[in-house]
Amino acid sequence: MTLWVEDLKYHLAMALRTVGIGLAAVAWASVLGSEAQQSADVRAYVQVGAAVLSVCVAQWLTALPPSTSVAQLLRPFARDILTVARERAGGDAERAQLVAGQVTALAAARIRRGAKPPRDRRAWLRALADLVELSGRTR
Repeated sequence: MTLWVEDLKYHLAMALRTVGIGLAAVAWASVLGSEAQQSADVRAYVQVGAAVLSVCVAQWLTALPPSTSVAQLLRPFARDILTVARERAGGDAERAQLVAGQVTALAAARIRRGAKPPRDRRAWLRALADLVELSGRTR
Protein backbone atom coordinates (compact mmCIF):
# COMPACT_ATOMS: atom_id res chain seq x y z
CA MET A 1 0.00 0.00 0.00
CA THR A 2 1.85 3.05 -1.26
CA LEU A 3 0.21 6.19 0.00
CA TRP A 4 0.55 8.24 -3.17
CA VAL A 5 -1.04 5.45 -5.21
CA GLU A 6 -4.03 5.39 -2.88
CA ASP A 7 -4.36 9.18 -3.16
CA LEU A 8 -4.05 8.99 -6.95
CA LYS A 9 -6.84 6.40 -7.14
CA TYR A 10 -8.97 8.56 -4.88
CA HIS A 11 -8.45 11.74 -6.91
CA LEU A 12 -9.10 9.89 -10.19
CA ALA A 13 -12.37 8.51 -8.86
CA MET A 14 -13.44 11.95 -7.62
CA ALA A 15 -12.55 13.53 -10.98
CA LEU A 16 -14.62 10.93 -12.83
CA ARG A 17 -17.49 11.51 -10.43
CA THR A 18 -17.30 15.27 -10.94
CA VAL A 19 -17.23 14.92 -14.73
CA GLY A 20 -20.25 12.62 -14.61
CA ILE A 21 -22.22 15.01 -12.42
CA GLY A 22 -21.20 17.92 -14.66
CA LEU A 23 -22.33 16.13 -17.81
CA ALA A 24 -25.64 15.21 -16.23
CA ALA A 25 -26.24 18.78 -15.09
CA VAL A 26 -25.39 20.24 -18.49
CA ALA A 27 -27.64 17.75 -20.24
CA TRP A 28 -30.44 18.58 -17.82
CA ALA A 29 -29.96 22.32 -18.38
CA SER A 30 -29.92 21.76 -22.14
CA VAL A 31 -33.19 19.86 -22.03
CA LEU A 32 -34.77 22.56 -19.88
CA GLY A 33 -33.48 25.26 -22.24
CA SER A 34 -34.87 23.44 -25.26
CA GLU A 35 -38.24 22.93 -23.60
CA ALA A 36 -38.45 26.57 -22.58
CA GLN A 37 -37.57 27.70 -26.13
CA GLN A 38 -34.95 30.10 -24.79
CA SER A 39 -32.47 31.82 -27.04
CA ALA A 40 -29.05 30.25 -27.57
CA ASP A 41 -27.25 32.84 -25.41
CA VAL A 42 -29.39 32.26 -22.34
CA ARG A 43 -29.18 28.48 -22.79
CA ALA A 44 -25.39 28.64 -22.98
CA TYR A 45 -25.25 30.67 -19.75
CA VAL A 46 -27.54 28.16 -18.03
CA GLN A 47 -25.35 25.27 -19.17
CA VAL A 48 -22.17 26.89 -17.89
CA GLY A 49 -23.86 27.77 -14.60
CA ALA A 50 -25.14 24.20 -14.23
CA ALA A 51 -21.66 22.79 -14.88
CA VAL A 52 -20.06 25.11 -12.32
CA LEU A 53 -22.75 24.35 -9.76
CA SER A 54 -22.37 20.59 -10.26
CA VAL A 55 -18.61 20.75 -9.77
CA CYS A 56 -19.11 22.76 -6.56
CA VAL A 57 -21.67 20.25 -5.27
CA ALA A 58 -19.38 17.31 -6.10
CA GLN A 59 -16.50 19.01 -4.26
CA TRP A 60 -18.73 19.71 -1.28
CA LEU A 61 -19.95 16.10 -1.08
CA THR A 62 -16.49 14.59 -1.48
CA ALA A 63 -14.60 13.26 1.54
CA LEU A 64 -10.91 13.80 2.21
CA PRO A 65 -8.26 11.61 0.56
CA PRO A 66 -6.91 8.56 2.44
CA SER A 67 -3.64 10.22 3.41
CA THR A 68 -5.36 12.85 5.56
CA SER A 69 -6.90 10.43 8.05
CA VAL A 70 -4.88 8.09 10.24
CA ALA A 71 -7.97 5.93 10.74
CA GLN A 72 -8.33 5.39 6.98
CA LEU A 73 -4.61 4.89 6.65
CA LEU A 74 -4.38 2.11 9.22
CA ARG A 75 -7.76 0.42 8.78
CA PRO A 76 -6.19 -2.60 7.00
CA PHE A 77 -3.78 -3.04 9.94
CA ALA A 78 -6.33 -2.89 12.79
CA ARG A 79 -6.67 -6.62 13.40
CA ASP A 80 -2.91 -7.20 13.29
CA ILE A 81 -2.22 -4.26 15.61
CA LEU A 82 -4.68 -5.58 18.19
CA THR A 83 -3.23 -9.08 17.96
CA VAL A 84 0.32 -7.85 18.51
CA ALA A 85 -0.80 -5.58 21.36
CA ARG A 86 -2.57 -8.47 23.10
CA GLU A 87 0.54 -10.62 22.71
CA ARG A 88 2.69 -7.93 24.31
CA ALA A 89 0.23 -7.12 27.09
CA GLY A 90 0.05 -10.65 28.48
CA GLY A 91 -3.68 -10.50 29.28
CA ASP A 92 -3.78 -6.95 30.66
CA ALA A 93 -6.53 -5.17 28.70
CA GLU A 94 -5.41 -1.67 29.69
CA ARG A 95 -1.81 -2.36 28.69
CA ALA A 96 -3.04 -3.85 25.39
CA GLN A 97 -4.90 -0.63 24.56
CA LEU A 98 -1.83 1.43 25.44
CA VAL A 99 0.47 -0.70 23.28
CA ALA A 100 -2.06 -0.68 20.41
CA GLY A 101 -2.24 3.10 20.50
CA GLN A 102 1.52 3.52 20.52
CA VAL A 103 2.05 0.95 17.74
CA THR A 104 -0.65 2.68 15.69
CA ALA A 105 1.08 6.03 16.12
CA LEU A 106 4.46 4.59 15.10
CA ALA A 107 2.98 2.79 12.09
CA ALA A 108 1.14 5.93 10.94
CA ALA A 109 4.28 8.04 11.25
CA ARG A 110 6.34 5.56 9.27
CA ILE A 111 3.76 5.12 6.51
CA ARG A 112 3.31 8.87 6.14
CA ARG A 113 7.07 9.25 5.80
CA GLY A 114 7.02 6.84 2.87
CA ALA A 115 7.85 3.48 4.43
CA LYS A 116 6.32 0.46 2.78
CA PRO A 117 5.06 -2.20 5.17
CA PRO A 118 6.70 -5.57 4.47
CA ARG A 119 4.66 -8.54 3.32
CA ASP A 120 4.68 -9.95 6.84
CA ARG A 121 2.75 -7.17 8.58
CA ARG A 122 2.70 -8.87 11.95
CA ALA A 123 6.49 -9.10 12.02
CA TRP A 124 6.70 -5.39 11.19
CA LEU A 125 4.15 -4.55 13.90
CA ARG A 126 6.01 -6.76 16.40
CA ALA A 127 9.17 -4.77 15.64
CA LEU A 128 7.23 -1.56 16.29
CA ALA A 129 5.91 -3.05 19.55
CA ASP A 130 9.52 -3.82 20.51
CA LEU A 131 10.32 -0.14 19.93
CA VAL A 132 7.39 0.80 22.17
CA GLU A 133 8.66 -1.47 24.93
CA LEU A 134 12.22 -0.15 24.59
CA SER A 135 11.03 3.44 24.81
CA GLY A 136 8.95 2.54 27.88
CA ARG A 137 11.99 1.06 29.64
CA THR A 138 14.19 4.08 29.06
CA ARG A 139 11.81 6.45 30.86
